[in-house]
Amino acid sequence: MLRPFFCWALCIHYLSASDHEYRLIQDLKVGHDPVERPVSNHREAVDCQIRILLQQLVDVDEKNQVVTLVIWTQMTWHDYKMRWDPIEYGNITTLQVPSGSLWKPDVLLFNTADEHFDASFPVNMAVRHTGEVLMAPPSIVRMSCTFDLTYFPFDDQVCYLKFGSWTYTGNQVDLRIDNSGLSEKNQMDLRYYVPNGEWELIATPAERVANEFHGEKYVELYFRMHIKRRTLYYGLNWVVPSVLISLSNVLGFTLPTECGEKLTLQITNLLAVLVFLGMVSEIIPPSSESIPVIVAFFSTSLLLLGLSTICTVLVINVHFRNPRTHKLSKTMRALFLEWLPWLLLMTRPGRKFAKLRRYTKRQPEEVEPGGSFLSGEFSMTKAPLLAVPEETYDWQETVRNSPESRRSSTMSHQPRLMALAYENTPLRQELREVISLLHDFKEKLVEDELEEECQADYKYIAMTLDRLFLFLFSAAYVSTVLAMVTATPRVFV
Repeated sequence: MLRPFFCWALCIHYLSASDHEYRLIQDLKVGHDPVERPVSNHREAVDCQIRILLQQLVDVDEKNQVVTLVIWTQMTWHDYKMRWDPIEYGNITTLQVPSGSLWKPDVLLFNTADEHFDASFPVNMAVRHTGEVLMAPPSIVRMSCTFDLTYFPFDDQVCYLKFGSWTYTGNQVDLRIDNSGLSEKNQMDLRYYVPNGEWELIATPAERVANEFHGEKYVELYFRMHIKRRTLYYGLNWVVPSVLISLSNVLGFTLPTECGEKLTLQITNLLAVLVFLGMVSEIIPPSSESIPVIVAFFSTSLLLLGLSTICTVLVINVHFRNPRTHKLSKTMRALFLEWLPWLLLMTRPGRKFAKLRRYTKRQPEEVEPGGSFLSGEFSMTKAPLLAVPEETYDWQETVRNSPESRRSSTMSHQPRLMALAYENTPLRQELREVISLLHDFKEKLVEDELEEECQADYKYIAMTLDRLFLFLFSAAYVSTVLAMVTATPRVFV
């Protein structure tokens, strides 16, 4: 029995509330024009308080120099025609009206990068019985910002939101910053802010600026954002691999020249740094006023890698030289076989650092009929090779039976014939041929020994160059890293 009674009473209550709201709206419409500024005297300015509620830092596009934000632009002003007594209208203290039914300031974001210019969503206005009008449209704004990427990726940026009235002067609409309950460091409301994974929000100061233009005062509000990049991602994925690649490139000079991967390592490192440089160029705007430190670091590394590749080719070329194609001068011997190894703390087995020795080609010794033509392990017997006993060959019998002896009956020519027969014996001719072959063999051995020694000198020169380039490029890479660290304000912060 009581249920119908409660339903009837509830309906009467809502109908009564709806009737009060209807009467209130109709009464407020009387004598109200949404185009008219809500001031009793046209010489007065509408005091408009603006408060920015930052919800999210969506994206920072360094290449196009655009920052995307999600904000609520809360604007508050007083309309003297929007006042009423809550007691006369069923204790209604707040009224929601469409945005087009009341006057509102034409406040826009001046440095917007959005193609629609005004990206705010049209929302209702909240009107209180005191005449206070509140409008807080949410919007996804894209603002232009000039980035200083000198210390990228260890940089921090300062961007700002520039708000102002598009048509009203400062004498008509006076814009002010609503910073009630906020600190001087953060004059944006960060109650609903969602932290960004790449950027850290440092401070959000605000500033009110009044400028004169054609004799009129125009008020602009600047809400600045000081953001700092989180460097962990770039440090682990860009800087550390590049430093390791540079170190591995230096260690390439310790590989033996015969190793085929020596030059391959240099070229691979060169291509790897090119990839990193391409990744940086995708982020850095082409119209950057200054060269970022990381670009200078990668460019220097690329230059050093190119030079190290050229030096490696030079080392390989020197390593495989031989005396048939290249002549090693005394100056080169003194520089690369004596002085540089001593400076680079290198020792060659079996040799000590000394003054420049005179490198002269050893001439093969003259072979005398009664002596030896080889020394050392090749030493032969010292017996005369041509001293053949007469009993081994009966040359007198040969001369006696020769045709000349038969035709001549005199003995006056016998000594000459005996000497001729002795010189033309077959054994004597064979010994001369053996001596000639041994002489040529000795010259060949001496020539091969000198050639091997010269090739060993070229290989040692290549080792010396490897050690020299190792020290030079190590110093260059360390200097490059130290220059990058000292030139960047915060590397480890």
